[in-house]
Amino acid sequence: MTNIKIHPHYGDRVTVLPIPSDPNILRKATREQLAVLITVMSEGDFSYLSVAERTGATRTQIEDALVYWQNAGILSVEHTVPSETSAAPNPVQPAEKTLARADQLPHYNTDEAARFLEKNPGTATLIDCCQQEWGKIFNTSESEIIIGLLDYLSLGPEYILLLCAYCARKGKRSLRYMEKVAITLHDAGITDYEQLEIHLQKMEQADAAEAQLRKLFGIGQRALIKREKEAFFRWISEWQMPVEVIERAYEITVSRTKEPSIPYTNAILEKWNADGLRTLEAVEEAESARQMPMPPGTSFDTDEVLELALKRSYQ
Repeated sequence: MTNIKIHPHYGDRVTVLPIPSDPNILRKATREQLAVLITVMSEGDFSYLSVAERTGATRTQIEDALVYWQNAGILSVEHTVPSETSAAPNPVQPAEKTLARADQLPHYNTDEAARFLEKNPGTATLIDCCQQEWGKIFNTSESEIIIGLLDYLSLGPEYILLLCAYCARKGKRSLRYMEKVAITLHDAGITDYEQLEIHLQKMEQADAAEAQLRKLFGIGQRALIKREKEAFFRWISEWQMPVEVIERAYEITVSRTKEPSIPYTNAILEKWNADGLRTLEAVEEAESARQMPMPPGTSFDTDEVLELALKRSYQ
């Protein structure tokens, strides 16, 4: 039997890899997970764009790999503001271009796009990563939107890639859709990666809550009318009511009105919000206290307060 000896050629770089004690962890790892582990251990500063360029993995695959190795105890992940600046473009002052429409970026002709790509080579990598994330090849006008996000809005590559991944999760693989979302975020002052990450987390939580409320009130997939949108936004975002608290208000609504009523549920939640009741435990304690005999001489009527709040909801 021939003995084989391996002689590694280290060159000018050496990477130390943590090896799991359980061999099944390595056996079960995918090609992308292994490639991401080797890459992140060999780079000083982590960057989604750099890892994607070296491994060919999408942002979603990179995130999956990080979770896999973190759960295996191989590494830990600390979320901070990305430090990558090498691929960031040198933005042109917005005054040099004007928007054709409020929800649309300026048009870049072929020469302008070519000059920007030449001056900012990292843009080609960003476009390629976005294409991989969406599983499609961008046409010229779609690539120009990426350029506009970098150039006109001065958004960073990591910001754009995160927004691209969010749109993919929503099934909105349209550059025009992403363009409108980016402009809206920019106008709202959400212009850096950390702000976007926090904002998108809140939006995804709100989307999940809205889906539960649609089912609760039997709305289905139809478009929400203005009053429904305003009520859901008020409950979820302004008053930050957990879904289980909203469900409790819904149960009370149906028990009293015999049918779902968003204005009536809103009146209940408005009263709870004013009383600082934003958990199911607090609501149940308040309901128990209400059922106890009131001291002599008191005449406070919570039903009367609720009725007044209900009238305001219908106004």
